[in-house]
Amino acid sequence: MKRIRLLLSITFTLWAALALGSEPFGIRAFGDFKRMTGTGDTAGVIKLRELPAALDAFGMGALAGLRGEVLLWEGKPLVTRGHSEKGSVEPASPADEAVMFVVAQVEAWDQIVVPNDMTQAQFETFVLRTAASKGLDAEHAFPFVVKGDLPRVQWHVVMGAAPKHGDPKGHASIRAFDQAGVTGILLGFHSGAALEGVISHPGERFHVHYASRDLSVSGHVDEYRVAKGALLRLPRK
Repeated sequence: MKRIRLLLSITFTLWAALALGSEPFGIRAFGDFKRMTGTGDTAGVIKLRELPAALDAFGMGALAGLRGEVLLWEGKPLVTRGHSEKGSVEPASPADEAVMFVVAQVEAWDQIVVPNDMTQAQFETFVLRTAASKGLDAEHAFPFVVKGDLPRVQWHVVMGAAPKHGDPKGHASIRAFDQAGVTGILLGFHSGAALEGVISHPGERFHVHYASRDLSVSGHVDEYRVAKGALLRLPRK
């Protein structure tokens, strides 16, 4: 059984390397949403201390065992553990690993003012339309950042894989937050075709994390709205 799992892991690693071969902005993916949810395997695939520590590095993912969320901001990993009742961020420990993670390195950003209040669906359309005007190919992955007012943001922190009775795949319990009228940061990745189901949930092409303006709380976003005047940053080609 161990040999089979090792062979499957090697096969996935080779496939992932091929999938990432043409992705811009140094995007690298570790782990796979679809595989994780399909097998229930939440073991770590990369140590947080191995992530790039440069100021141009941005990324996000979840801790091994689904015990919390991780935001990489300007090369610094910020961990929100499931035991925090407020979703508070703390520094990573040397032993921390991620079950899945996506990271990009962006040397320069283009900044665009959001012209009006938008729902999540409207904003995703705005991101794709604006990205196309900047020469970004929606068939490939790219990161983006939002800074400003968020009329509403619903987010969560995973609290650990908790096996269900009779279900070997188990599930993750979450600590959920629903906030209105906050000023904060969204870090997102558009998966493109190659990384759909790898860095985003299967059937979705956006994966977004939230952080407060002072980076003191953070987690995985479920739903959000963006206010007029917020700033969208897209990576410059």
